[in-house]
Amino acid sequence: MSRLFSICTIALLAAAIGQAQGIDGKWKGEMQSPNGPFELTFSFKVVGDSLTGAVISQMGEMPISNGKITGKTFTFDVNMNDMSINHQCTFMSDSISMKVQGFQGEPMVMILKRVPAAENTPKPSGNPN
Repeated sequence: MSRLFSICTIALLAAAIGQAQGIDGKWKGEMQSPNGPFELTFSFKVVGDSLTGAVISQMGEMPISNGKITGKTFTFDVNMNDMSINHQCTFMSDSISMKVQGFQGEPMVMILKRVPAAENTPKPSGNPN
């Protein structure tokens, strides 16, 4: 009986790690701001149950801090203008549901979609001839 329990426990841990590894990579979403839609790209890197990376926008790049993964859910903070913004996320294999405190304090929900691998590769520079 204890052997069956051990096998089940290992299988569940492997599944959780596999889900967390699926978060790795670049994801895009659109946030509604007082000035209209604002595109954001999230670059996630998973190591165990920790998450690092950056948020990239037309205004620059901001590092992710305090990233923690628990199964299909994960959280992280982004510091912007001396303010820490908490992000609460759920990984859904082909998308990520993200809840963030909005500009006026109201929660906002964004859906992130994975950036296709072709868009992740650097474009060659110089003359193509």
